[in-house]
Amino acid sequence: MKLVTNLFGEIEFSEDALIFFPKGAIGFEDCRRFVIVDKEDYRPFRGLVSVDDRKATLPVLNPFTIHADFGKELPAELLQRLFSAAEMLDIFCVVNLKNEMGTATINLKSPIIIDHHLKEGKQIILESDNLPVNQPLL
Repeated sequence: MKLVTNLFGEIEFSEDALIFFPKGAIGFEDCRRFVIVDKEDYRPFRGLVSVDDRKATLPVLNPFTIHADFGKELPAELLQRLFSAAEMLDIFCVVNLKNEMGTATINLKSPIIIDHHLKEGKQIILESDNLPVNQPLL
C-alpha cells in the first residue's frame, strides 16, 4: 500500500504494518488505522500516520530519549511490560513541531502505547502532575 503524507512524503507499507486504535488518538478519534513511519533522516523522531485521514500525521518520539526518569511516572504494570523481553511494546509521545511561541514541544502527559503482538495502539493520560503537555524540546 502507498500513502502520501505532508511530513514524510510518499510512504509504502504492507497491510500487516497497520496498528489499530480502537478509540483513535486524542484529536483524531475517528482515525483508527495507523502506520509507524521510521525514516533514517528523521531519527530519533518517527511518524504515526493515519491511513484513514492522511492529514493526521503525528510526529512522535520515545519519551525516554529526553526524559530519563519518565518511567517513574508510568503505572508499574505498564513499566514492567515495556521492559519485558516477552512483550513487544513501544511508547511514544506526540511532538508539536511549532507551538504558538515557535518552539517544538512534546506531550509527556499523554503517551501512546503500541502493542506490536496485538497490532493495537492506545493513547493514555497519565495521572502525574509532573508531566506537561508542552515540554520544550532542547
